[in-house]
Amino acid sequence: MITGRIDVHAHYVAPAYRTALESVGKDRIGGIPVPPWTPELAIEFMDTHGIERQVLSVSDPGVDFLPVDEAAALAASCNDFLASVIADFPERFSGLAVVPGLDPGAALQEAARCLDVLGFSGVGLLSSYHGRYLGHPDFEGLLAELDRREAWVMVHPTAVPTDHKPDLPIPDFMAEYPFDTTRCFLDLLVHNSFERFPGIRWHFAHGGGTIPMLTARMDTAVTHAKLVGPLLGLPEQASDLDFESARKALFSSFYDTALIASPGSLAAVNALTGPDHVLFGSDWPFAGLMYPPEGDPQPALAEVYSAEAQNLVNRDNASALLKG
Repeated sequence: MITGRIDVHAHYVAPAYRTALESVGKDRIGGIPVPPWTPELAIEFMDTHGIERQVLSVSDPGVDFLPVDEAAALAASCNDFLASVIADFPERFSGLAVVPGLDPGAALQEAARCLDVLGFSGVGLLSSYHGRYLGHPDFEGLLAELDRREAWVMVHPTAVPTDHKPDLPIPDFMAEYPFDTTRCFLDLLVHNSFERFPGIRWHFAHGGGTIPMLTARMDTAVTHAKLVGPLLGLPEQASDLDFESARKALFSSFYDTALIASPGSLAAVNALTGPDHVLFGSDWPFAGLMYPPEGDPQPALAEVYSAEAQNLVNRDNASALLKG
């Protein structure tokens, strides 16, 4: 069994976070019951699957299911809890900050505190905040600061508001999550955010959602954005896009393997960027039922990647991100 993996897509559930979810009647995330979580349970999972380190983050719905001031306080509480877990188990855990996305100013302050004071490895953002995506002008200040810091930014999907999606008997994690990641990527692209904030080390969860299936459409739209952008209703920033814009954004971003570890899906992501921008992710504990009691949690990696490429995916790419 491969050992020494770094799991970049793993979640924790702080006690204060669970209490806050319960206070508003949220007992499921993406359709999945909120699972138990402790550092000891996480380490048990890691040890049985050859995972040396997990990079922990808060999953959907982040903290913005609470009013703005309460969301900021919950973010700080979660981040402080995570810092204590990392202090107790420094060889096993690293962290990505959660921030109150509906208050970008407070998000900037909390991100800076987590990076400067708590020593976190990066920042976790949701794909959208109540229907507002990361390319929106409200996030300019936050992205500019993360760009200045050359921060690792993980984009995790969220469930869009009920009145923004079809009424289907399908849990959000099955379809809406990958769709919202895709919407976020496209929104950043047409706002030219990848080129305007080149220092950000973007990491898109779940293989980037459905991004691999839309590359031809992206290429066509951005190649002709200067000419037909106003006709298509693209943002003003799209006029600066050119033939290479989509390719550069796709090739430079990182994608994790959480919930996409099948040969076809991995091959599609690999075609976007190659193995040097693919990261091992488990989505534990929410995806815990997917994995066997022990052994290789994602055997499809060996079907798609050579032994050398597997080392990149399982450890080396993440190690470079952790080192900054």
